[in-house]
Amino acid sequence: MNDLDFLVNDFERVSYLANLLTSRATGLACDDHEYMYLRQELVQNPNISTQLPSFVRQHRTLDSFWGFIQPKFGSYAERRSFISEQFTPLLDALEFGNQSPSTQKVSSASSSESKAAGNTNSISLGSNVNTGNYNSIFESMFKGNAVQPIAAPARNKRKVFIVHGRNNEIKQEVSRFISTLGLEPIILHEQANAGMTIIEKIERYSSDADFALVLYTACDQGRGEHERHLHPKYRARQNVVFEHGYLMAKLGRENVCALVKGEIETPNDINGVVYVSLDDGGAWKMAVAKELTVCGYQIKSFIQTII
Repeated sequence: MNDLDFLVNDFERVSYLANLLTSRATGLACDDHEYMYLRQELVQNPNISTQLPSFVRQHRTLDSFWGFIQPKFGSYAERRSFISEQFTPLLDALEFGNQSPSTQKVSSASSSESKAAGNTNSISLGSNVNTGNYNSIFESMFKGNAVQPIAAPARNKRKVFIVHGRNNEIKQEVSRFISTLGLEPIILHEQANAGMTIIEKIERYSSDADFALVLYTACDQGRGEHERHLHPKYRARQNVVFEHGYLMAKLGRENVCALVKGEIETPNDINGVVYVSLDDGGAWKMAVAKELTVCGYQIKSFIQTII
């Protein structure tokens, strides 16, 4: 099947298969022919077959799998979590070989800081933190929290989906920071099209991530019909706002963070979500790292990255 030639190794094939199952389990578009082709190829692979989740071996079609997953879990979130958990051992083996992710060195904030971050709906460090005092801030927050190995999470959390507008510099800066944390940024236009429309690509590749960053940058201007006497306000691109809402519905509001650069108008009907000021001093990096930690990501030490 030439349509899947862009999958160049077993890790990508297994990951793609997991995404197809997740799409079927959560009401998204998916191709049964792709599933059957990949399933047959992987089941016939002696190095892969025995490590596949049992429901893959048992269900030859996506409709058959739906009959299994639909009564088992009542919510999309539970289904996504189950599928990701079942595929994680195989994906870890394919990506890391004999090295388990649980032996990698990662840093984490204290439990009290994590709980505090988890209970915070809006974060704007740019106006409240003296960027000249980062060293003392980090020392007080992370003192005694030496880098130590921790158990691998049940879910396969290593990718972060990034939504952006026309500001390429900000996009690259955020992407580089995610990479320095030991995670993989997913930027839509860098992914293979494989004959998919834009919305199909969003559905497919956002399934790889458990957390998303939405970049609000001054790309457009606008004002209400009744505000003709006012100067237009800076806004993010419409696709950014659309994908922000889509990802909140798909991943959960707590797993989506909006990074706002400058005086940008934000949607007034989705207040209560996490907004972080993209300040020049770099305090946003600390906020993003804390949100990722609360979400369950294992990240490399980021103190050196921010300072």
